[in-house]
Amino acid sequence: MTGAHQGNEANGPAEAATGNRYVAPGSVLLAAALAIGGCAPRETKFFIDDHRDDTPATRYFEEFPECYYSLDAHSNVDIVARRQTFGADPDGEPIIQIIHIRRVWAAIPGQTYAEESMINATVSYLIVGSEGGASYEGGGFVTFNENRDRTEIAGELESSALTRQRGVGSGTDVFGRVAVTGTLRAQRNKREVVRVLNEVKRLFGPLPRYVPPPVNPDLR
Repeated sequence: MTGAHQGNEANGPAEAATGNRYVAPGSVLLAAALAIGGCAPRETKFFIDDHRDDTPATRYFEEFPECYYSLDAHSNVDIVARRQTFGADPDGEPIIQIIHIRRVWAAIPGQTYAEESMINATVSYLIVGSEGGASYEGGGFVTFNENRDRTEIAGELESSALTRQRGVGSGTDVFGRVAVTGTLRAQRNKREVVRVLNEVKRLFGPLPRYVPPPVNPDLR
């Protein structure tokens, strides 16, 4: 992901590359995607927190130049953000990242408080390069406002908790558990939303059937 950096501060390319210890050894392009490039301010930017057992979370951030949304007949909102970059070889296969947020009930910005367990959307984060990729799926909490012309939204993905659901090639263990948060500004464009979601289906296939986690008696 050109433009992504490790940690809370922007690192240079060499520093970020040597610090990225969690990417599977065979996923060189995916590691490059998380480690190279500079950071320019943009309006759609997400933080990706990689959580591993018994280790502190590692944070990455990335800007997405493409961001679109659409509404269905039931007022559900699909938001897609897409970024395509190249690794060290500009003639090689692209590295593609996609975030898909589907809001299924509306929170009121500034009035609805996002508790850690509250969700109003499904969230997917997908990354794929020439050697493979992985998708991370789960729930999250998103708020946004639509402009008066109903052509643009601006908002925030306040929380999410994602686990790996699908993988292709050798990129099936890019992260552990993932939390994605960030800000977004999206243009209303149903055709582009459909295009990106069709790309997800082409790359990763359909989303597997949801299986609820086992009940933890300590949480009752």
